[in-house]
Amino acid sequence: MARPSSKPLPLSRLAFQWAVDQGFALAAQDVKVPKLGCRIDVAACRPEPVRKLRGRPVFKPGAIAVFECKRSRPEFLKDARSEDSIRERLQILQAQRLEYEESMRRNFPTLREGETLFPEFDAYCYRDAGWAPYNELIAEMQEVNTHLHSRTKVARLMRLKAANVLYVVAEPGVAQPQELPVGWGLLERHDGALQMISRAVWQDALEVQRWNVMVRIGVSASAAVGKSFGK
Repeated sequence: MARPSSKPLPLSRLAFQWAVDQGFALAAQDVKVPKLGCRIDVAACRPEPVRKLRGRPVFKPGAIAVFECKRSRPEFLKDARSEDSIRERLQILQAQRLEYEESMRRNFPTLREGETLFPEFDAYCYRDAGWAPYNELIAEMQEVNTHLHSRTKVARLMRLKAANVLYVVAEPGVAQPQELPVGWGLLERHDGALQMISRAVWQDALEVQRWNVMVRIGVSASAAVGKSFGK
């Protein structure tokens, strides 16, 4: 008798493992963050080493990564009334954005943030170039994306500057890179593992928000361990 195939791992479990593999050593699933008014499917922190200032230790919150898992297209697009026209416009804007950024990488090498830690993330601060056409393009992309994500956690996390690295984690075909909010990356499940479809862009995040999320990661991780003891 043939053995039944094993059940695929949840996207949140794959995202958790991906984050740990990328060096985000403190991670948890289903992280409730009351001050943000939401639960994050997976949140992770890459702690900073303790530094000394005038002989005293200084503690800083680490880099924060968040992952929102989307199993279906309706779950990803809460408001799809204008989906086709919005997607077409975003495709045009995304192609133009990539052209602009490629040009700036060649012509403005000083835009690269040498201390932004992660080679897998796009660490160029393109807006620092002060190039009006690019900034206007990004503003339009953000406005168009608002129509797709205005009532979702995705928009809230960006608006509150709660994380440095943000990813949508999805099944194949659920989301397209040009449909993501500006700065978000996309990870898809392929052959039982996550594959990077588009890289996240490093975001500046408020220190108070990073402390908030880091503490809640610890609370959620502790609760998960406690539940495992009860099995």
